[in-house]
Amino acid sequence: MGVKERRDRERLELKQAILSAAREIAATEGWPEVTIRKVAEKIEYSPPTIYEYFDSKEALLEEETQEAFRLLLADLEAARSAHPDPRERIRAMGQAYWTFVWRYPELYQVMSGLGGVDFCQPDKPHEQGEQVMRLFSEALQAVVPPAHRNVEEVTSKVVTLWSLFHGFIALLMAGRIPMAERDHAMHLAFQAVDDLMTAWGAA
Repeated sequence: MGVKERRDRERLELKQAILSAAREIAATEGWPEVTIRKVAEKIEYSPPTIYEYFDSKEALLEEETQEAFRLLLADLEAARSAHPDPRERIRAMGQAYWTFVWRYPELYQVMSGLGGVDFCQPDKPHEQGEQVMRLFSEALQAVVPPAHRNVEEVTSKVVTLWSLFHGFIALLMAGRIPMAERDHAMHLAFQAVDDLMTAWGAA
């Protein structure tokens, strides 16, 4: 390995360490408590070193958001490919979404503006976020009758499913639904998905 390759690898490793440290701080103290100084202390570097990679906390959160969408998209695409049956495909993708949230709760908070994260740009949607919408839209088109497969109707249905899942997740993260009832909440969410797909398929 040449000098340049080694330096590039070291920079990538340090960047990942910065992102991981920020998530670890968020997990114990919350995202509002994440600062460049605390991240630097956690990985035992000076703040100026962190600023070589991220010029602000907002830039760090933006990178966390990109990472969140990359991971989510990979999980959704794997779930989609594993299930040829249209309804089972939707359920599998919903399960992948739910599993992602609780595997990476801090990342989900960043990408969704939860947990005290105030960095949100609804007027600048992420390309990966649009890809998530497209994946669900394509999957749902195979469930609804041909007369209802226009973009507007399918998009509205995807937003309904997203709002359903996000609502349960937000209530759980906020403690409005006790975390001990998370499995029950998941059951209710998937029952609602089944009911909606039955209704939409018969429309």
